Amino acid sequence: MGDSLKVEGMPIMGENLVTKALLSARKYMAGIPPLKIRLEKFFPAGSGIGAGSGNAAALLKWLKENFALKITAEQIGKLGADVAFLASDSEIAEARGVGERLTPAGEAPKLGWILAFPKWASNTKEAYAKLDAMRDDSGCYHAPTDEEIAKEAAEYLEKLNNRLRVGRLPNDFFPVLAAEHREYGIAEEIASATGACGWGLCGSGSAFFGLYDSHEAARNAEKIYGNENWILKTFYLE
Repeated sequence: MGDSLKVEGMPIMGENLVTKALLSARKYMAGIPPLKIRLEKFFPAGSGIGAGSGNAAALLKWLKENFALKITAEQIGKLGADVAFLASDSEIAEARGVGERLTPAGEAPKLGWILAFPKWASNTKEAYAKLDAMRDDSGCYHAPTDEEIAKEAAEYLEKLNNRLRVGRLPNDFFPVLAAEHREYGIAEEIASATGACGWGLCGSGSAFFGLYDSHEAARNAEKIYGNENWILKTFYLE
């Protein structure tokens, strides 16, 4: 009898990372029996929040707890750029390489998150291709150094920990998607008008997030986003 995987909720596009993670785990550890897995997908694929990576990470953490699976961050990183962080115990971390070289950065700011999922998805490979094309067309792009990136991230984190307003958080993919979907401009206007401390694009898209320092402000923003006809669904996380 082999493994079985039942997926409920949102459809999965492309390769299922849960299956990939299980196959990878068996390469490094014998004795994992056939598993019957039920995967309930709540978040849409192509939203940039690492939902598929989170599913794979959850399975790996379960295998570590129940079968003493020994697998390194570098090995986990081969499954996807977000898997190593999501399989770690860090709330927030600085990630390098392809996401497998992690430096914990303490606790995440105590803020409420609103996630707004549009009715379109973003393909990561295509997003990178468009980003490269945009940079080539501009002819003036200069990649920041690791030190510059770390300094900028630390400054934003400190401000958010102090519940200061920072506006849009840096994401190179934002101009790429905003050029195709004017709705991201509307999303920014809503975030600003509802008092968000910060906002921006999740990963390579397509989801948009807002950070709030009060439950009431976050719930109010969620209602406003939910009334937009281009929004598929919203989610509040605190």
